Amino acid sequence: MKRSIVILFLSLALVSGVFAVQNKNAKAPAKPAPAKAAPVDDASITAAVKEKLSKSASLKNAGIDATTKDGVVTLTGKVKTGGLKGAATNLAKSVKGVKKVDNQITVEPKPKPAAANKNAKPAKATNKNSK
Repeated sequence: MKRSIVILFLSLALVSGVFAVQNKNAKAPAKPAPAKAAPVDDASITAAVKEKLSKSASLKNAGIDATTKDGVVTLTGKVKTGGLKGAATNLAKSVKGVKKVDNQITVEPKPKPAAANKNAKPAKATNKNSK
C-alpha cells in the first residue's frame, strides 16, 4: 500500500514536470493588433474643445475661443489668472485627436490698488542711535 502511494506521487510529480516544461516552450498567443482609431477631423476637435470649455466651472464664462487646423488647437481670449490659462491648455490637450495646443490666451492685468491719500507725506524715519 505504501509502495503504491509512493509510486503514485512520483508519477504525479513526473507528469507535472512534463507539463511545466511544455508550457515554458509553448509560444505565447499572438496579441491582436490594436484597432486603428478613426481619424478625427478638425471640426469635431474644435467642437469637443469648446464643449469641454463650456462644461468647466472655472472656464465656462471666460470667453475663450478655439480653432483647429491639422490637429493643432489654437486658443484665444482673455482670462483673469495664469492658472486658468494653463487649465485651458490641459483641457484642450485631453481631447482625442489634438496633436498640439497653441495657447494665445492673454492674462488680464491686475488692477492697481487706489492710493489711500495721494497728498499724504511719508512718515519720517527715526534713528534710535542719534541723540
